[in-house]
Amino acid sequence: MSEAKAPVTIQEWFEEGVRCFHKPDGVAAVQALEKVVDMDPAYRHPNGDNPYFYLGKINEVEGNLERAVILYSRALAVAANDEESLIGRGSCYTVLKRHTDAITDFCRVLDFPEPQRRVARQHLLYAIAENYRQLEDWGQAIHWGKLALAADPDDERHQELVRQAKTKVGLEEG
Repeated sequence: MSEAKAPVTIQEWFEEGVRCFHKPDGVAAVQALEKVVDMDPAYRHPNGDNPYFYLGKINEVEGNLERAVILYSRALAVAANDEESLIGRGSCYTVLKRHTDAITDFCRVLDFPEPQRRVARQHLLYAIAENYRQLEDWGQAIHWGKLALAADPDDERHQELVRQAKTKVGLEEG
C-alpha cells in the first residue's frame, strides 16, 4: 500500500489496486483488487472499470492464460461490452489455440461503432485473419486479410498473411 492513508471504501481499494497496477506492483495490485471483489463481486468504478479486467491483465502478463480468460470473462459478466476485456480474452484464446473463440471476441469488438471503439479496425481485421490462418481456413484468412490490407495497404504483416494464404490455396506461387 502507499504511504498515504490506507483505503477504506471499495472505491479507494479499487483506485489503490489500479495505482499499484500502473506502478507496477502486481502483488499489491492483486491484494487491493481482490479486496474489491470480496467486498462486491459486481463492483464497477464510476469510470466503468472493474477489478476483473486488471486481475485478468496481470494473469495474462504472468502467463496464467487460463486464469486470465476466467477473469476477463468475469469482467465481461459485469460489463458485457468491455473492449479491453474482449481484446485481452481474444488474445489469450489465440495463444491457447482456441481460435474460434478468439475470432468471436475480435468480431464483437469490430461490431462496436467506430467512435466507441478504441482499437484500430485494421488491427482487429488482422487478428481475425491470423486466427483463421492458424485454423488453416485459407478462404477466410484471405478474406479477412484482404480487409486488413485494404484498411492499411502498407502493413507488411497484412501483405505477408494474404500472400501466404493465397499460396496455400494455389492462387500465388511460393
